[in-house]
Amino acid sequence: MRRHAVTVVAVALLLAGACGDASEAAEDETWAEEAEAVVALLAEAYDTTDPYQTARFFTAGGTLDLTAWDLGVATTPDEVVEAVRKIWFVGDGNPDVRADHLFVSPDSALVWWSAYDEEGTGGSTWAQTYSFGRGGQTAAMTFRNVEGTEERDTPEELAAEELAERYFEAWGNKDRVVLSALYSPAVVVRDEISGREWRSAAELLGDLPAAPPLQAGPAPAIFTRQDGRVVQLIVLVQLGGECPRLEARRLVLSGQTIDRETRYTHVPSAQRCLTSLPDGWWSTFELPPDLQDNVTEALDVGGSLVELVNAEPIQEEFTRWLFDRYFESGIGVPEVAAVWYPPAPECDNLGGLAIETDERYAGRHTVVICFEEDRLEWEDSASGWNPTAAAYGLHELAHIWMVDHLTDDVRDAFNELVGLSTWRSADTEWAARGVEQAGFTIPWAISGTEDALWPIAFATATCAQLTERYRLLTNHDPVTRCGEGGWS
Repeated sequence: MRRHAVTVVAVALLLAGACGDASEAAEDETWAEEAEAVVALLAEAYDTTDPYQTARFFTAGGTLDLTAWDLGVATTPDEVVEAVRKIWFVGDGNPDVRADHLFVSPDSALVWWSAYDEEGTGGSTWAQTYSFGRGGQTAAMTFRNVEGTEERDTPEELAAEELAERYFEAWGNKDRVVLSALYSPAVVVRDEISGREWRSAAELLGDLPAAPPLQAGPAPAIFTRQDGRVVQLIVLVQLGGECPRLEARRLVLSGQTIDRETRYTHVPSAQRCLTSLPDGWWSTFELPPDLQDNVTEALDVGGSLVELVNAEPIQEEFTRWLFDRYFESGIGVPEVAAVWYPPAPECDNLGGLAIETDERYAGRHTVVICFEEDRLEWEDSASGWNPTAAAYGLHELAHIWMVDHLTDDVRDAFNELVGLSTWRSADTEWAARGVEQAGFTIPWAISGTEDALWPIAFATATCAQLTERYRLLTNHDPVTRCGEGGWS
């Protein structure tokens, strides 16, 4: 593996930075602590590999650019969820994701991330830049650690890494000749926090004598990304002086020269070393509502309000239809506090779920239906709904109905009638559980004659047998008819 000899920071220098001259103390030691809090929330989402909490940062119209990992650019919350699920550390035994360093500008941030294994060693490192707009809008761009994936380096990236090495050495030695070759004559260099801007190489190098001593920051100090022919670098530098501090610099390259350079301030260093610090995005940033808890409507179902979470208009219409089937059957409406639609954590591997005791709703019943709005309508069914979605929706509601209405005697009688040995034992095959057979019998009975076929997961049952089972469960006749002109 290629090593960067100049990236090792002198321990003494770092220790000196921890105890800088008191005369250099910041006016506000809590400066940008709100930014630290925002990044802590994002770190928690990464750490728990929660794609929904991660996507929450981008619900206001932001973008998550994972081009550096060959995952493209996600522009919607759903795309962010899918992209995060594919990130290498999500399923790679790295439970500890940390924001090791935070750098900021008035409208953006740069985070040095690490993902550690179960022993807290063997960490993998990458960098991301974040731009923060109005209403919580966030745009992020990923840079990969060049030392971590050498086999993926392109010729352009290899050249960029060599440029970074020359950059560290030239700034460390204040080598005007080399720096003149590294920077485009029309380069724009901006220190975002101080507001200082240099609009040419000549102007930048004119201040070279006054520049603080510089060496490479803590390894890895180089991160890169390539989008087409455009290569960008993140370099971490250690600035010397009376109060040594870290700084991150983003370099946009044109061939072998730097066209733009943006400097980001290290938050802990600034809190310790700098004065007269300006406010920034963190003072007004508001994280969008929880992506998984977006109550979009409240339905009046038999005089009780049922919240719809993450529901589009077509999903609201579908939910009304589900409850209408129970109304028309005469058996009563399942009493649920909420019906959830994607995104929801329960939908990772399921088509739906009945939650008997949902702590999010003070222990009340809820139902999750894992069908996106574009998967609901189906013109070939009498109801107009996708048969599979309808079956799942009615089935999960049936589970809730049975919790509130069935006695142990009825459950035992149903098992005896069908020839089953258990109601819901986890040790028994799914199809051999009484609760599941009953949970599909009810949808068959209430869906109506023309749509009654598709809820049946147990094809051996006849119409007469299903009718008998339904009567045992509900003391009602099914809406679905048997015989001539009906279901057989």
